[in-house]
Amino acid sequence: MKTLMSYLAVFALILTSSFTINSQQQLNEKNGTGCFNHIRVHRQGKNVVAAWAVTTKDIAGFSIERSYDGDFFEEAGSVDADGGSSYKYTDIGVFPGLIYYRVKAVHTDGTTEYSPVETIRIMQRG
Repeated sequence: MKTLMSYLAVFALILTSSFTINSQQQLNEKNGTGCFNHIRVHRQGKNVVAAWAVTTKDIAGFSIERSYDGDFFEEAGSVDADGGSSYKYTDIGVFPGLIYYRVKAVHTDGTTEYSPVETIRIMQRG
């Protein structure tokens, strides 16, 4: 019985991991890459740094969005575009858990594009 429970726990973990990967792929496919070359997120102390690069100069600014469930995104902050190709934003004092990030580029003509979604897991320290 103990062995059966162990197999069921592993199976549930595989299903959950598979669902998370598939959900991530769906988010990225829905949002596309457009003008974005890449986006990366990493932990820096108690904060999260999002860094991205763009392939076009016709951008007025960026809105950095975060989500704790992968569905509902809220604006974490914004960055003005300066004509460069690389940008970054530091999200201060995030909550522990799995956090999803994406960047919305606002073009000079008013249109918008979203970066692929990146995730980071923040562990709570005691």
